[in-house]
Amino acid sequence: MESPLRAERSSSEFGRLAPRIVQVVWAWMVRGEAPETPVAPWTTPAEYYASMPLDLPAEGASEEALVQTVQGILSNSINPWTHRFLEKLYAAPAVVSVLGDLLLGALNASVHVFSASPLLTRIEERCVQGLCELFGYGAEADGVGMPGGAASNVLAVQTALSQALGGVYRGGGVWALVERLHAQGRRGAGARPAILTSASSHFSVARAALAAGLGADAVVQVPVDAHGRMDVAALEGLLREMHADAAHPRGMPLIVCATSGTTVLGAFDDLARIAPLCAQYGCWLHADASWGGSAIFAPEGRALMRGIERADSVTVNPHKLLAVTHQCSFLLVRDRRTLSVRVDDAGYLFHEVPGAPDLATKTLGCGRRGEALKLYLVWLRYGTHGLCAHVQAGLAKARTLLAHLEARARALELGPLAEPLFLQICFRPRGQGSEGTRRAHAQLAAAQRYAVDFAPLPDGEYLRLVVHPSTPLETYRAIIDTVSGIQQGTSESL
Repeated sequence: MESPLRAERSSSEFGRLAPRIVQVVWAWMVRGEAPETPVAPWTTPAEYYASMPLDLPAEGASEEALVQTVQGILSNSINPWTHRFLEKLYAAPAVVSVLGDLLLGALNASVHVFSASPLLTRIEERCVQGLCELFGYGAEADGVGMPGGAASNVLAVQTALSQALGGVYRGGGVWALVERLHAQGRRGAGARPAILTSASSHFSVARAALAAGLGADAVVQVPVDAHGRMDVAALEGLLREMHADAAHPRGMPLIVCATSGTTVLGAFDDLARIAPLCAQYGCWLHADASWGGSAIFAPEGRALMRGIERADSVTVNPHKLLAVTHQCSFLLVRDRRTLSVRVDDAGYLFHEVPGAPDLATKTLGCGRRGEALKLYLVWLRYGTHGLCAHVQAGLAKARTLLAHLEARARALELGPLAEPLFLQICFRPRGQGSEGTRRAHAQLAAAQRYAVDFAPLPDGEYLRLVVHPSTPLETYRAIIDTVSGIQQGTSESL
């Protein structure tokens, strides 16, 4: 008996079916680029749930039905090719990266061991090497691809704990850390390992603490300044206080997680001042550069991250600023010796062949797609100089849009801004507070032309404009003018 999945040669089925699917995708992209196309086909969850049936049939569907289903999925999805989906820290991807996803599907390889994916392993190693060089790491640095920034942050915390206090966490877990801290004179809650991070850091830091066995309460938030940056003086005070008190209720600081590009304001913590404090108090310094890290391709970005070469680890997500398709993230480490997981009990998988690196020995996972291929293709297509120009284009647009907003000060008010300005600008209708923000957001969503998000700040909620380098400047100006019209009681531009 033969499997129905082998009813014909795969090459024949692909040659017949793939061009039809690609044509459907291409038509959807063309439709997205038309100015009259809505960014989102529906406005409520109920409408999406009712938009099309999702059958799991007992008998397989025809190719015609399959193509129609693909058309339905696309037609009922948010269309990034409108370049008006600005709700998140990613936008329409580079076409070559989309094709990279197709290539990964055809390869169907896992980069857990070299024997299963030799070229994808080499590509990941080369991308890691190139990123490490950009971040100022030396030849002893290393890194690994991860399925998203949150996963990279989780691995960073686990890696840091594995290096702390003689590496006892590797065998004995959190209990071994607590025992070692007790042996060093810590008492009660003062023996609990702690992570210090800014009040504006990503929620994945708390998730990382939970995944590592520390619990979310192990995260100690450090106040931020008016521009969203970690208050370094407050960090220093906390480090000094927690070290001095052997029974400090917040525990013993082992890790400091700084942020390079916060989610709301795009603020960059001062790594050049934070790094010496971490060295002084024996803390692992992790830089969560998921959003801002890709700006390292431009001199302006390197200036924002001055001191990042002193971080013990860095998270960077090319699927955000560099228009690589989801997912594509990396954890980089300054010292390659810190990034390894004991695999003594996995001889069925890891055969330790000389010259054949097995990438799964660097993570707590196993099977994984070779997502670095997509960054490699984008880097190959545009080059380091092209990616530098890409970042610089975004920064220039942000400055232009800030001036455009400031010129409408009678109708709109600005929220706090990162200093220096990065790629986010928060604003709202003047004098209406959070209620005005919610009203403007609801009207934008109902019109289905633009997708933007809003976020809480100390004095209420603001619309958050994320400036993507490849999005036309006119789109942002139209959003600003639309919100200005809402404030003034006119909405013709919707």
